[in-house]
This record gives sequence, C-alpha cells and structure tokens, in this order.
Amino acid sequence: MRNSLIFVLFFLLTSLQAESYRQILQKVDEALALQSAEQLEKAARYMAEAAKGRNLPSLDAHLSAAYLKETPEMILHFPALPGPTGAVPMGTKEKWQGDVTLSYPLFTGFAITAVIDKATLQKETARLKRLDLKRNLYLQTTRLYTAIYAADRILEAQRKGLEAIEAAYKKAKGLYDNGLLPPADLYNIEAKKYAMEAQITQSESQKRQLLNSLSWLVNAPVSGVENPAALKENPTKERVVDEALREREDILALAASVEADLSDEKLAKSRYYPTVGVAAAISRQGDTLELNGDGYTNADRSYVGASASWNLFSGLADKNRLEAAHARTLAAKLQLNDYKKRVAMEIDNAFAELGALQSKLLSAQMEVKAREEYCKLTEGRFENQLASADELSRAIADLAAARARVAALKSQLFAQKATIRLMAGLKSFESAYRLP
Repeated sequence: MRNSLIFVLFFLLTSLQAESYRQILQKVDEALALQSAEQLEKAARYMAEAAKGRNLPSLDAHLSAAYLKETPEMILHFPALPGPTGAVPMGTKEKWQGDVTLSYPLFTGFAITAVIDKATLQKETARLKRLDLKRNLYLQTTRLYTAIYAADRILEAQRKGLEAIEAAYKKAKGLYDNGLLPPADLYNIEAKKYAMEAQITQSESQKRQLLNSLSWLVNAPVSGVENPAALKENPTKERVVDEALREREDILALAASVEADLSDEKLAKSRYYPTVGVAAAISRQGDTLELNGDGYTNADRSYVGASASWNLFSGLADKNRLEAAHARTLAAKLQLNDYKKRVAMEIDNAFAELGALQSKLLSAQMEVKAREEYCKLTEGRFENQLASADELSRAIADLAAARARVAALKSQLFAQKATIRLMAGLKSFESAYRLP
C-alpha cells in the first residue's frame, strides 16, 4: 500500500513537470549547435555581400611624403671648359603627393562573376546546412524523447511487478508461518523482490541519463515528457522519396556544392581571356601639404588611363587548373547521384522497419494478454499449493517484462514514424507537426 501511494505521488509530480513532444521540439531552436550554425550562415551572407563589391568601382585616397637627403640639381657643362661649371636646383627636399583614384574592371574574363556566384552559392549552402542540422537535431530529440517515455512505461511495468511480488511474498510468508511452505520457496520470492528493485534502480538511472542528454541537446532543462500523441499515417513510400529528392536540405546543399564547383570551372576559364580596366585620378604634388607644386614642377598630376593584359602562355598551368576544376565538378555530381540513391535506399529500409515494428508490437500485446492470464492462474494455483513460489515469481517477472516490451515497441514505433517524416525533409516534418 505504501509503495502504491509513493508511485501515485511520483506519477502526479512528474505529470505536472512533463512537457509535450511539440514543446520539446520548439526548444531545439535554442540548441547551441544550431546557434553556431546560424553564425556561420551569417558569416557566409556577409562574405557574399563582400564578393559583390568586386563588381563595383573602387575609390582610393593616397597621401605620401618623403624628405630627400640632398636637393635635386641639374649639373651644367660647357663644351669649351673642362669640368662642371654650375648647378641648377630642380626641386625641393620635401616631396608631398596626394591623389584620389577611381578604378573599374571593365572585363576580367568572367572571373568576378564566377567569384560572386560561388560566394552566393556558399551562402545558400550554409543556410541549407543549418536547416539540415535542425532536421538532425529533431531526429536526435525524437529518439531521446521516445526513449524517455519508454523508460517511464518500463518503470511503471516494473513497479507493478514489484507490487505483485510483494503481495506474493506476503501470502508466502503467511503460508511459511503456518508451516505450509518450505524456507527455500520463501527465500526465492524474496530474491525476486530484490532483483526487481535492482531493475527499477537501473531503469531510473537510465532515465536520468536520457533526461540529461535531452537537456544538453536542446540547451534547456527537461524533467519529464508526456505521452506522445498518436501520429497520422505517414505518406506513401513513393511520396516520401519524391519529397526527399526534391526538398531535403542535405541533398540541396550537395546540389549547391556542385554549382559552386561549376563556378570554379568558370573562374579557371577566365584565365584564357584578357583583362581590361580603366582608372582616373585627381592627383597633386608639392613641397607642403598644400600640394601646390614646388616651384619647379607642375602641381597637377591628374590622369585618365586604361590597361589591358592577356597571358599568352603559363606553362600549361591554366589548362591543368581547368582540368582539375572539371574533375572536381564531375566528382561532386557523382557524389550527389550516389547520395540520392542512398537516401532512397534508407527510406525503403525505414518503411520495412516500420512494418516489422508493427508486427512485433501486435505479437507483444498478445503476449501480455497471455502472461496476464497465466499469472492469474499461477496465483490461484499457488494459493492452493498447486504451484511453487519459483513458478509464481517467474510468472510475475515475465508479465512485467512483457509489459515493458510493449512500452518499448510503442516508443520505437512513434520514433520510426517521426523519423520517416524527417527523412522527407524539414519542411514536411514541420508541416506535419505544425511547427513554426
């Protein structure tokens, strides 16, 4: 009676602290791993904006100063006279120059376009990797959540088994006190009682560890979980495969990587084209910061100019770079195709596992029914001294184990259905569970 009261109080306390599956999933947004991925995505976004700056004009300001050891002079020679005959100053010791230059690359063989495209694709890849990480965090959360719920149900079954063992022990003690039961049978039931208590302690420890893991994963304390609501039937295998190949974040990230490799090819090809640029500058020089000349040379050094360059031969380096880029692109495409086939295979396996779990659950439920009837029968036979204490204790332990097996299978079935939804992609899963 005392144990029953303790169990009821414990159940009410944990029920008040328990959180639903949807509440736990919403906490995934606060996971430190996801926050880290968000910062990486932010960095990729800024790098993409920085790359776009290459396609805009560049404006630079420059100021320089120098102090010469000697004043620049021009030595005059007269043919009729030997040796120098005079020196004329040609400048001052102080040299100041300031300019503002505007430059723009007219054509770079599509190199700038390739760099911008690659940075944009890397930004998209970072976004997709963040979403795929979130999908995987949902998957880990689901497994931990259902494992904790299964641990609760297993503990419930074990406690019921302990209550039955204690009740059987009281009956056996009465028979023993009246000389109707040998000491070995009484000690056998007592040993089963202690074994069941040890199992409960072990299950409580496992549950505590699972709660700690879930709390770490979602970066928030979790003290208990609710019974997960019944799931709607999953879409067909064909639909899940189709959604996964079209929308799953890890597949889209690999596809973006292929496009980035194509940008590298374009960048390698740009070496075969000339580069053309223009520049204009307002430039002045002088012997002071006023930049008004030094009395000997013109103060205004402003200019407008253009330049063009074309590498005619680079020791086959450009050709080899292009071949290497092409090989990387081909490797990425092959990897993408292989990954798609792997995803389709894993989804097929997941549906096969779902069917197996459903069959196992039905079998386990039928076993519980049989164990319940057998346990009742054995209790009656024991009271009439037609069954041994060992037989009774084994019947009670087997019933508790069967109930625990049903709880574990129900938990696995829920997790498998949620996993199949996640295998279709984050969008499909959040839509099914009405997550933001």
